[in-house]
Amino acid sequence: MLKKAFSVRWRLFIGAFFLLGIMPIWAQDGNLIVNPSIEVMEPNFWNKWNDGEGGAQLIWADDTSHSWYRSFKVVKPSATTNPVGWVSVNNADLYWNNAAADRLYNLSFWAKTEGVNTDPSTDDGKIGVRYEFFAGGTLLGEQFISVDQTVSSTSWTKYTGGLLIPAGDDPDSVVITAYMGKDATGTVWFDDIGAGSDPWSMWPFNSDAETPVGWLYWTAGPDKGQFFITDETAHTGKYSVLLQDFDNDADELVWYSEPWPAKPNTWYKVSGWVKWDSVNTDPKFLPSNVTPVRDNNRIGWTFFFHRDPIKKQWSLTPGDLFFYISQQDSASDWTQYAVIYKSPEDADGVSLRARFTSFPTGKAWFDDFSVREVTAVVTGIEDEGAPVFTGQLPDAYDLIQNFPNPFNPGTTIRYTLQKSGDVEITIFNVLGQPVKTLVRGYKTAGTHDVYWNGTNEQGALVPSGVYFYRLRTNGLTITKRMVLSK
Repeated sequence: MLKKAFSVRWRLFIGAFFLLGIMPIWAQDGNLIVNPSIEVMEPNFWNKWNDGEGGAQLIWADDTSHSWYRSFKVVKPSATTNPVGWVSVNNADLYWNNAAADRLYNLSFWAKTEGVNTDPSTDDGKIGVRYEFFAGGTLLGEQFISVDQTVSSTSWTKYTGGLLIPAGDDPDSVVITAYMGKDATGTVWFDDIGAGSDPWSMWPFNSDAETPVGWLYWTAGPDKGQFFITDETAHTGKYSVLLQDFDNDADELVWYSEPWPAKPNTWYKVSGWVKWDSVNTDPKFLPSNVTPVRDNNRIGWTFFFHRDPIKKQWSLTPGDLFFYISQQDSASDWTQYAVIYKSPEDADGVSLRARFTSFPTGKAWFDDFSVREVTAVVTGIEDEGAPVFTGQLPDAYDLIQNFPNPFNPGTTIRYTLQKSGDVEITIFNVLGQPVKTLVRGYKTAGTHDVYWNGTNEQGALVPSGVYFYRLRTNGLTITKRMVLSK
């Protein structure tokens, strides 16, 4: 069951569409997030090459790893007609990569072997990693780095090489293949497959084999925290992703989706499910609306929109947009959080990430990420001329005219906060007597709605007439008038 804070917020957003002069019925298309429930358990940015040939197996392995938890495993019991292995996507200009000519590329990977053929007499019996750089279909340079096959089994070992790409055309294709030759046999694990240059120009995506289809990760700080793909709990399916950190260092944990196409000037519902335990708490850590404000003690989501071309650059618009979970309680069962936001006019893509900012502690499991286009179907006219919610952080404090007005029996009051702080919203009658306090407590910066059902503090319906509603926050008082008509 959703928490009350969420259900109120969802009702709040539905109200935003009434402001547009229509009564909406929600119509939602498909989820823009790929592998949103983390159930496709294959590594991102890598493809299997000749899997199954001659009984060969290509496995995204969790039985051993050089650095984190997973590796690229090749099991090959006998000779095959073709080599068998893992092939990367083109890394040359993917996202922030920009492979350049006139560079010395430092090549490296780690490998572990078990029961492999020894002292191969031809290249067909060798095991290793091949790096290939192309421009316009022309090979600019290649290098094959073989693993140690003087013995049948080795522990994790680092292998290195170097490849000079001469001045001229910049590479438009960089492909890496970790494989066993057609005559090679045994088992090999590959991990941390690198190709970098100084000055920097690129690095292979998912080089450490840690993220599944559709996903990337980012960690920073002294110990960087930890993340796991886990089957210990999930909202749906078998798996979720666990982010955890237990110290006070300025670490950061981010689990984020690849950007996928999105439309400009379009409303999207952004949501995810989360379960947490032993997290840092504060009475002021309420669930938030969309905000560009980074709170370094909070857990939640970040999303942003991307400019075209979304697969060949990392250009964000309008920048980081956060929404945070409730951290008033240190633990909670699975809870959904959702916001609605209108994409900027220069948006061509969108991505979503689960996030620990700098100082949160504890454990949080995330599952069922979603970004869905939301449209409204006109079925009737409602209160034209009311203000439109844009989802942007306000640049001033304001108390908006309630809607509808006149109203019967209830009405929604919107207010905007330039900065977070204590807020009080109270209803008064024409004699100045308080009727009901709707809000009293800490609220985050942004746009908020509160609904009044026309009752007093005792729950009794109040009579028709003129009423006043007052906002007090950060030393500011704003009062407006409304009419209850029966």
